[in-house]
Amino acid sequence: MGEMYNLIPSQENIYLLVKFSFHKQIVQVPSSVSFDYDLDFNLMLKALNIEIERNDCMRLRFKEIDGVIKEYFLPEYKVKKVPILTFSTKEQQNGFFDKDAQKPVYFLKDECYRIFFFRSYNGYSGIYFNVSHLVMDAMGIFIFYSDLMSVYKALKTGSELPPPMFKYEDYIKNEHEKMKNTARLEKSAEFYKEYFAKGGEPTYAGIHGPEFLERERRRTRNPALKVPTAYSPIYDKSAFLILDIDAERGQKILNFCKEKGIAPELLFILAMRTYCSAVNYRTPDVFCNLMCSKRITYKDMRMGGCVAQTLQIRTIIPETKTFAEALDDCMSVRNTLFKNLNYPFTYARGILLKMYNHKVIQGPSAFMVSWLPFAPESVGNVDMEFRTYNLGRYFNPLYAITFPNPHTGGITINYMYRYKLVSEKNVRSFHENAVNIIMKGIENPDITVRELLNGVVR
Repeated sequence: MGEMYNLIPSQENIYLLVKFSFHKQIVQVPSSVSFDYDLDFNLMLKALNIEIERNDCMRLRFKEIDGVIKEYFLPEYKVKKVPILTFSTKEQQNGFFDKDAQKPVYFLKDECYRIFFFRSYNGYSGIYFNVSHLVMDAMGIFIFYSDLMSVYKALKTGSELPPPMFKYEDYIKNEHEKMKNTARLEKSAEFYKEYFAKGGEPTYAGIHGPEFLERERRRTRNPALKVPTAYSPIYDKSAFLILDIDAERGQKILNFCKEKGIAPELLFILAMRTYCSAVNYRTPDVFCNLMCSKRITYKDMRMGGCVAQTLQIRTIIPETKTFAEALDDCMSVRNTLFKNLNYPFTYARGILLKMYNHKVIQGPSAFMVSWLPFAPESVGNVDMEFRTYNLGRYFNPLYAITFPNPHTGGITINYMYRYKLVSEKNVRSFHENAVNIIMKGIENPDITVRELLNGVVR
């Protein structure tokens, strides 16, 4: 057993979900990647064990000591065998992985992940990987797949292994050092107090419209209630819906972002908050969460682990502003929050709770969005498919996971939603309108927010 560490802020944010939910699968990330050629699974097992040696988060383990979760790194570890599955139909394959996705990965047990090799119904072959979120975030998973395939290709061709990866353990040590900088923490705390105070208490504005909030106002006999009280995700089940943006529109979106030098996530935040505004009495104040990565440097992008951070994006955008101006506002908010990226989400959330006397299970955000720039260089010029799976439970009413689709050339959005609050009809309307808002905006940046709101079809 190596040196023991406390969880870093990114992990603490994830661990909170364990404490407030009976359903432990909400803190894991199931995914698969498959390719249009036959993988040599014996060679892939060898590559996997090399990857475990290179990518130290694969050797990360957890232990509860006196009620506190500690983590440590095994000096070495090898996987002796990986099950090989064969699927004859799409339904059979997705059904199996959806079922596994809803089976908890218990991070306090020996391994913090499950791996299967598989031959797909469509002639592809691939890897299914279900890992604890404490071990890897989504970008960490992309890095894992990319480096693993680089190792596999090196073994296949007899070439040199790719350059070594950087250690997640070093990142953990550095994060703990940052948390000793009390002056910086106090400065960030003051920023968040001012940030949450602007505009007063935020109002819950979900994609399902005002019905939920209105119902809670009647239930609590509080017509001034702004954040619902019956927000607990403990019992609600989640559904999963995969919707695509075709290659033509997807490339227009990506080209627009490249030309303007902006992150694609900003377009989705603006579009989604505009829809929420439209279906909630056209409120200019919409609050959402952005799940982003703290990977900024080349070193960060050559390192595994969980370094994700949740940012609380509050947009107050008058209808008179143009699409371009509203986009600038979203970017300004995100960039300002990025300056305080090292301030833990749990601390910022605590400030919001205390400021407006919210309960722990409450929150003004009705959706969360993330942009995952999936483009593993190691894959090369081959057709591939990437997908994630339904956890069966989730804490946000809606989570939109967006990423470029290397198989279709477009953009895919995976919607995970709590169907007692949000219907499939809500999600499809949300998606169609959001895409239309984005396309109208990039084709005519001078279009006003009012015109975009008027164009929303519920």
